[in-house]
Amino acid sequence: MTIFPGRQGIRRWRWQGAAGACAGAACVAAVCAAAMMASTGMVAAVASTGVAAARAAAARSVPARPPTAYVSTLESVTPVSITTNTPGRHIRAGEFPSSMVVTPDGKTVYVANNGSASVTPVSTATNTPGRPIHVGTNPYAIAVTPDGKTVYVTNAGSGSVSPISTATNTPGRPVRTGKYPEAVAITPDGQTAYVVNYGANTVTPISTATNIPGKPIKAGRAPIAIAITPDGQTAYVVDSTAPTVTPITIATNTAGPPIKVGRGPVAIVITPDGKTAYVAAGNSGTVTPISTATNTPGKPIKDYALSPLDASMAVTPDGKEVYVTNVGDTVTPIWTATNTPGKPVKVGRYPYAIAITPDGATAYVTNNDSGTVTPITIATNTPGKPIWVGRYPQEIVITP
Repeated sequence: MTIFPGRQGIRRWRWQGAAGACAGAACVAAVCAAAMMASTGMVAAVASTGVAAARAAAARSVPARPPTAYVSTLESVTPVSITTNTPGRHIRAGEFPSSMVVTPDGKTVYVANNGSASVTPVSTATNTPGRPIHVGTNPYAIAVTPDGKTVYVTNAGSGSVSPISTATNTPGRPVRTGKYPEAVAITPDGQTAYVVNYGANTVTPISTATNIPGKPIKAGRAPIAIAITPDGQTAYVVDSTAPTVTPITIATNTAGPPIKVGRGPVAIVITPDGKTAYVAAGNSGTVTPISTATNTPGKPIKDYALSPLDASMAVTPDGKEVYVTNVGDTVTPIWTATNTPGKPVKVGRYPYAIAITPDGATAYVTNNDSGTVTPITIATNTPGKPIWVGRYPQEIVITP
């Protein structure tokens, strides 16, 4: 079995240790060294997996039931009721589930199983898994088109992307990309999927109408994350070892001058109004705001608690706060009006990923070493009682 280290480097290796599995073609020394250079652990923002685009589309749908959080653990997915903060029965997935995405109508969660070359569809009505969908080696990042018709999953070990029809849950012909596709995001109009190729220093645009790849776009060194503005005009790519962010004009698929950020950038989010991108950098312990109007960086946000070495980020639906996970078992809220950090919120050991409910009332943080999820009341930034979800929780998505 091969596990791709990629953006979840540190914790991916912890999983390997726990399972007694390691090495393989995708774990070559060059990739491992690059992962260590990229602040010793790659975590892309929610937007890098295309979840932000799906969540925006989902917000336009009418939910059939109260929102539910889904958390990927060692070899299963745990549903958590947002109403009661209680976990449900574990849902069996494949080996080492990595990223997840929920369809805009909230009816299905798709789970990329990094260790079993498959994607598991989960019905949210019954919390039962469907038949595994076979894709390429080491499926890693996953995104869904705004119309909910197609899911795209990157195959890190195969250098390709598999399109999946959500109507039939059947995979299409793999689309060739660059080496080690690390992240994927889809434009708001659903016309193009952008795939970040960590091992090729490029971004591959794919027409969703034909599933034909376009000419690779040159990015910076070891790109690991991507976010697209709500108006669909610009994609921002995090270059983990540069350290820069490369803006790409979507109309022409051309890269602009790199934007300087902190050392070891690992995650990016864009505010709902599209005016500001925030980039967390692990080695410098900073978050850099970028004006999307001018592509100029603002003053880096720094605080004694900010240590986004292996960070995840999320922004509230009203755009007033950005949340950043820290190595020191905390989450830092940042007020976007003033770009000032608030008091760190104590969570569990090794906070991994963060997601915010559609109404903006609660943030949920997965704690990789604690086996829990911590709910945070956004109005007061106070943590609630930890919710046990299983061993090594990683990603989290919330239905609309």
